[in-house]
Amino acid sequence: MPKNEIRAVWLTTNYALDWPTKPFTTLEDIDKQKEELVNILCCLKKTNFNIVFFQTRLRGNVVYDSKVEPLSPFIRNKGYKVTYDPLAFAIEECHKLGLECHAWFVTYLLGAAEVKGEDNCSLVVKCNQLQTRIYKGEIYLDPGDLETDRYLLSIVEEIVDKYDVDGIHMDYIRYPEKPTEFPDDITYKYYGKGKNKTEWRKDNINRFVSRLYDMVKGKKPWVQVSSAVVGIYTRKLGDNKKYWTANEVYQDPEQWLRMGKHDFIVPMMYYSGNLFFPFVQDWQARSYGRFVVPGIGIYRMDEKDSNWDVQTVTEQIKSSRQHNTGGNAFFRANYLIGNKKGIRDEIKNNFYVYPALLPPLTWLKRTIPASPKHLQLTTLNDSVSLSWESVECFEKENMFYNVYYSKSKYIDIYDVSNLVATRVSSNTLSIPIDTSQIDGCYYAVTSYDRYHNESEISEPVYFKANFEN
Repeated sequence: MPKNEIRAVWLTTNYALDWPTKPFTTLEDIDKQKEELVNILCCLKKTNFNIVFFQTRLRGNVVYDSKVEPLSPFIRNKGYKVTYDPLAFAIEECHKLGLECHAWFVTYLLGAAEVKGEDNCSLVVKCNQLQTRIYKGEIYLDPGDLETDRYLLSIVEEIVDKYDVDGIHMDYIRYPEKPTEFPDDITYKYYGKGKNKTEWRKDNINRFVSRLYDMVKGKKPWVQVSSAVVGIYTRKLGDNKKYWTANEVYQDPEQWLRMGKHDFIVPMMYYSGNLFFPFVQDWQARSYGRFVVPGIGIYRMDEKDSNWDVQTVTEQIKSSRQHNTGGNAFFRANYLIGNKKGIRDEIKNNFYVYPALLPPLTWLKRTIPASPKHLQLTTLNDSVSLSWESVECFEKENMFYNVYYSKSKYIDIYDVSNLVATRVSSNTLSIPIDTSQIDGCYYAVTSYDRYHNESEISEPVYFKANFEN
């Protein structure tokens, strides 16, 4: 099993699909929302996931204390004044558990056009003098309008400045499906500058992606930039099957990777059979040294959808590993937490048996951090307490630690079965004692930076359990 692998899940807040159960109207409701979220995150941690795509911007509204857009009605009922900050809480709880929290951001889509009153997100953008387009009953920001770039970047900047997010994860970063009649003729005449419309539309998305990446990296270079992209890049010659591609909605993630303007992409490969397997290899061939993370649509297991069986999902995980992708992402959290058809048990017992570190972002930073020193071990009741000297880190990057365990003094950190804890945020850790330690074992620690570079191992310490007392 791989030691370094992205294991992500989309946690949907739009329509409260994954969380929360209901908007809050009382302080008790807030406590209930927090409890629900902690339970979800703990379940994901126990299943050895390591990234949560937390839906932060929905359809012109958000789940944090923003000066730009309103709080989602799925979080708070209208008129209730007492607030808390769900994004801040999600980040804090993720980090306590050693999970990364990436702010999932819906880009151009603003929701249904028939929504009226305060919930109509188009009112928000109209106040900012933005041009919205209505297409097939949905409101969109116009990707060709430079003011759209400015507005969206202001929201991302607010998130990056204010919160300790580990990533910005873009969604709907494209034109709508079957976009031929998308009403942007006026924008095209103003900004097109002689380009054909197909080239111009693709350039609009590429321009925004480039500006987004540069802005994020200029502020916090360790914050990863990724996108959920259409699951198939382009059609095979002569293929007349009914599906749509990234090219058809002017989305060019291969170009983003080639230009070095994304850290990874997540193709939403919510198909099975010949619409999944050959395209894993195709995506990987377009990666340019960055990560491709196939997105698996476990919602397809629903009897009201495609009624996939567990094997359909596990074969996709196997194929992703066989082609050396960066890992997998699963849509969506509720199907994992609810263990639909036993899928969470299957993943935990056969694929995510041990924790995994995230793969290093070597194009951002290659320096290996120093090893932790002065590792000490004490016994307290039924647990082992480890402590070590903190490793110096630069600016606001933060340093984390991974803890290993072995019967041998020469601990093999490439053997994932020796990995006890990942992304520990402090320089102490308490570990329960179990009966297997009666014969003695060794513990050691590595440091681990925000670019996922891992140090050499510390000097080990020995522990032998004494159950006679």
